[in-house]
Amino acid sequence: MVKVSRQRSAELRIELLDTAAAELRRVGFDAMALTTVAGNCGLATSAIYNRFPTKEALIGALLTERIEPELGAQSDAESVAFWSGAGEPPKLNFEQLGVIAELLLAARHTPSLHDSVYGFLHRRAAIALAERNKAAARGDVRDDQDPRVQILMRAATWIGSYFFGLVSEPPKRGEKVLNDLTRMTMMNIPFSTPLPPQSPNKPRVMPKIGSVDDDPYDKIHVALVDSAAEVFAEMGYEAAAVADIARRAQLTTGAIYNRFSGKAGLMNAVILAKLAREAQIVGSDLVRAIGSSPPISQPALEDLMSRLNDDTTVNNRGLRLAARDAARHEPEVAAVVGPLQDATLSTMANFVRNAQGEGLIRSDIDAEVAVWFWAVNPVGAGLVAAAFPEIPLQAFGSFYSTAMKILRTQPA
Repeated sequence: MVKVSRQRSAELRIELLDTAAAELRRVGFDAMALTTVAGNCGLATSAIYNRFPTKEALIGALLTERIEPELGAQSDAESVAFWSGAGEPPKLNFEQLGVIAELLLAARHTPSLHDSVYGFLHRRAAIALAERNKAAARGDVRDDQDPRVQILMRAATWIGSYFFGLVSEPPKRGEKVLNDLTRMTMMNIPFSTPLPPQSPNKPRVMPKIGSVDDDPYDKIHVALVDSAAEVFAEMGYEAAAVADIARRAQLTTGAIYNRFSGKAGLMNAVILAKLAREAQIVGSDLVRAIGSSPPISQPALEDLMSRLNDDTTVNNRGLRLAARDAARHEPEVAAVVGPLQDATLSTMANFVRNAQGEGLIRSDIDAEVAVWFWAVNPVGAGLVAAAFPEIPLQAFGSFYSTAMKILRTQPA
């Protein structure tokens, strides 16, 4: 038996944790295997199981020993800078942010992750809320929004951007604009305050996307697609098994393979049947509401945001996230999800440009940046808010209503 020095043992532990973080970003929590992490370090399987008997134990150590000291400290410093208005907030480690995003996605259907993952968010939120309350005591914060929602909005944009960025290129410029737009939304800054100067982003190319006819398939096909949508939304793509889908449809797995190339082909059928049309409709409805002459009512806004962030129907956030997760390591799915998302963003941006030409949306924000904010934020908000189930969906309405008013106000 070879003895390992205490220093080498500590180095191996760090190597295993950092390799686990990279594997999480590559394949997600469900597909990550302890044996793969050990193998990527050139170690025997026993080397990782002796230290971390379960994936949850590995994740707990990763958060405590690697993510908390760096990303946690950066996030806390960012909260201080944001709420004090003291210059440019510090940059975050976006690789570690990707780890948190993946874990938030997995926590939706893995309760054993709640303590470690949601605990990390609760600690960040407590510090952010303290900084927000200091700003409120100075009279700097809008008091018509839920304080808990206010402190979650920055994280919502980061997390949503990560998932959208898995299949779509983010705007190359606009981070400072998004920061100032968010600050203007939550703090007592006049709506007409100019946003930072920015070079315009190149308009996103409108891709061609597939479609399905209203009813071109037999009852078995429809039953399989409906069942797959439910299972993917509940379990995520990786954890969902073909047998689970067949069982839900009360059919055999053979019925699936007779009609689809496999799980990836079935996911594509679900995307085209359940998500493609709705994504275009909701995106168009959103920018029309932002650019309309009369202000949108609070109930109408809450209905629109619930459609963007719905967790109760088959066409829900869980299904959209499962589709993006599948696209990361299934080229067959990426070939559908990427163009669909780009088409939605392109359509929204064209609406914004037209509304700007009519003077309905402020002229000092790039259309690509504006629609990125409105697309990614509700997705991120849904994942972050899952750690705070006491916050009702309606509590987010005032934040989005204020952001809409700002976009409809021309700069001074």
